[in-house]
Amino acid sequence: MLRKLEIGCGQRPTPGYIHNDLNPFDGVDIVGSPWQIELPGNALDEVLALGVVEHLTYGQARETFKNIHRMLAPGGAFLFDVPDIPAWCQYAVDYFAGRSIPFSIDHVFSTLYGWQRWPGDEHKSGWWQSKLEHELNQCGFHELDFGVQLMLDKGLIRNRFMRPHDVHIYCRATKSVASPAAST
Repeated sequence: MLRKLEIGCGQRPTPGYIHNDLNPFDGVDIVGSPWQIELPGNALDEVLALGVVEHLTYGQARETFKNIHRMLAPGGAFLFDVPDIPAWCQYAVDYFAGRSIPFSIDHVFSTLYGWQRWPGDEHKSGWWQSKLEHELNQCGFHELDFGVQLMLDKGLIRNRFMRPHDVHIYCRATKSVASPAAST
């Protein structure tokens, strides 16, 4: 059995994972909301979500983080990225102030509000690192690492990983391994 799950895989499922999406695209194994996935507890070594969390409301993201924490085995990792909302808002401010930005304003607004290519492809939440840290901590994740190298080290490739001006927060949230004293 595969012990890796990709949520919100869309039309680009990553090889080597069980695939989830809200839409029944080709390659999707589990159709539905990520907070409602009913895999057994402690069953997964890894959960991947590339460009997904911003498509959830804050409440849906919280429930998704809790469900992922439940499904991950101790030591398992949740890897994901989200647009760094302060950077993208600054691009919009700069554009309207007549300053140069690295993307078209349409690209900036699509990153802020979603590309809206199919149902569910709109953005419902905006994230910055301290907000992510708080939410993940509230959901049981206390071992957090940040940086694009986390994705590159896994062999994951997306155009944005290679463009520093395509500002995203890249996170690995690891489920703590309980110490022997804590389990007695």
